[in-house]
Amino acid sequence: MINRLLLVLIAGMIFSGCATTYPDSEREIISSDPTTEELLMHGDPQILSMLNTYRDSLNSVVGKRVATVMDTLTFGKPESSLGNLVSDALRFRAARETGRYINIGIIGEDSFRLFLMPGELTYGEVMEFMPYDNHLVVLTLTGAKIRELTNQVAAIGGAPVSGLRFRIDQGRAQGVLVNSQVLNPNQHYTVATSSWVANGGDKFPAIWEYSDRLDLVNVDVRELYLNYFESRREISPILDGRIR
Repeated sequence: MINRLLLVLIAGMIFSGCATTYPDSEREIISSDPTTEELLMHGDPQILSMLNTYRDSLNSVVGKRVATVMDTLTFGKPESSLGNLVSDALRFRAARETGRYINIGIIGEDSFRLFLMPGELTYGEVMEFMPYDNHLVVLTLTGAKIRELTNQVAAIGGAPVSGLRFRIDQGRAQGVLVNSQVLNPNQHYTVATSSWVANGGDKFPAIWEYSDRLDLVNVDVRELYLNYFESRREISPILDGRIR
């Protein structure tokens, strides 16, 4: 529903701003028709009327309160309050959807566009925060690949992770724990992430060499965050030393 309303808003912006999109050469030809010129200057009254009927409902949706942010949450390295929040959300939802324990959640900061500031968090702000249409993916990786993954995270100074604990020493991950257990290179681990990351859209090539992949195509990542933030009601920054 939210995506459809946004499309209506975008359409309105296109039609109301179309007077500035025509080259001068085309404008000279079109302007010979006064009706078309009026449309270019003021927009199609029928379309604008239709958009106006959606305006209130759109504003009521995008302005709806999702949760209250108690303090500023930002991304940072090696660990951050916002990184912890978004990676925990992936892992939590994947466990609920699959009915099984999910070992790790991971996603890159590049998947997001805003920090979370104190005050009411609205639907519209969450859509800006996660503007992309991706779905939830659960991958199965060997412990050896998880080791590679932690080193890749360490090499960039940290990333949003859940279920992992380690320290960075000279660009390498040391003392790696998965769910408080020492990483076993021969064991298989489940990893929750987005389809964009799983498809090669981030800085974690170890993820691309999975043993198994489950695409939860009905779980949109944007909706996932909306649901997760709503369920918490109040969002506070949490740093627990998962990456040191």
